[in-house]
Amino acid sequence: MDEIRGRIRAARLSRGWSLADFHNHSGGAITAVAMGSYERGSRTLSISKVLVICHTLNVSLIQILAPTQLMALTDSSGRHIYDLRALQELPHSSEKTQLLAYIQHIIRERGDWKGAVISLRGSDIENLEQIFQASHGINAHSYIEWLDVQGFRLQKN
Repeated sequence: MDEIRGRIRAARLSRGWSLADFHNHSGGAITAVAMGSYERGSRTLSISKVLVICHTLNVSLIQILAPTQLMALTDSSGRHIYDLRALQELPHSSEKTQLLAYIQHIIRERGDWKGAVISLRGSDIENLEQIFQASHGINAHSYIEWLDVQGFRLQKN
């Protein structure tokens, strides 16, 4: 339950919402006090409330409920799945700046504002590899090699 509460709080904070903002976005379905209690674990969280929270935050139920180990297995689709919170926590670097700029472009293009996780297609990865190879401001000249060291990539089964 601690992981679930943590994911809910992280999803809310990734949108920059206070507890009062969440209350407003939920249309009053969950008060700020109740939401804070759910996040702290001082109030029982029912599945119906989790569904309201997911709908309000525009995240999937699996994002909130899936155990971490299910999110950290192999992905055979060729897609890369990134934990945007972990990416934000990396120390400042030109590589991080370039990747974040690229991801923000993709988010705007797709209208994908879910916040905590993003999936990049194979063509996106090829583009990032070319950007890293061509950029004079980036120390790592292989995106894939840089990525392997960073630890913010998730994989699903």
